[in-house]
Amino acid sequence: MSGPSDDLEIERKWLLHRLPQRLDGDAATLDPRIEVLEIRQGYLSVATEPDFQQAIDHPPDPDQSPQVGRIRANRCSDGTTRFEHTLKLGSGLVRRELERLITARAFEAAWPETRGRRLEKTRWRIREAGFVWEVDRLRVPAVVLAEVEAPDEETLLAIQPPAWLACCIDREVTSDSAYRNAELAFQQGLLGGEADQPTGPGGG
Repeated sequence: MSGPSDDLEIERKWLLHRLPQRLDGDAATLDPRIEVLEIRQGYLSVATEPDFQQAIDHPPDPDQSPQVGRIRANRCSDGTTRFEHTLKLGSGLVRRELERLITARAFEAAWPETRGRRLEKTRWRIREAGFVWEVDRLRVPAVVLAEVEAPDEETLLAIQPPAWLACCIDREVTSDSAYRNAELAFQQGLLGGEADQPTGPGGG
């Protein structure tokens, strides 16, 4: 996508006590149902309703450096990197989300403004039974989380984690703000877990 996409994020999240066995090692990279991403993301000022409306009414150019929200660099297994800018409003099961692709130049211009609010993680995206399960292993703090999205609340609440994931679940944390990525990014800053290497092509 090149312009902003305004949608609802309807999602549940679980805290895991370990990484699922099927994702641990080289086997995951050989499974066509599994996509592996190395992610670096940072947080700018918190987005507001006027920020959403401005982005909808006047979609910014992909080369325009973001001022609010989240920026993310997704390094794919083929070596390419996709850069994203996301605005979110709300908390818990349903949140409003506005997402667009940005250029490496826009990302790198905004990155210094996220100091103290960054995180790095490996993400596994597993396609199974009509859903995409996402498992994130953060570097600092050392946390493993799983997420799944659905088109509506009724469908989401009826979802049961597959056996390979259920055996690793500690508890559901959908409504626990301590496990929101923005809060974990702040914790990483406090713990000194940030790396300052470049994030664009050739970076981590």
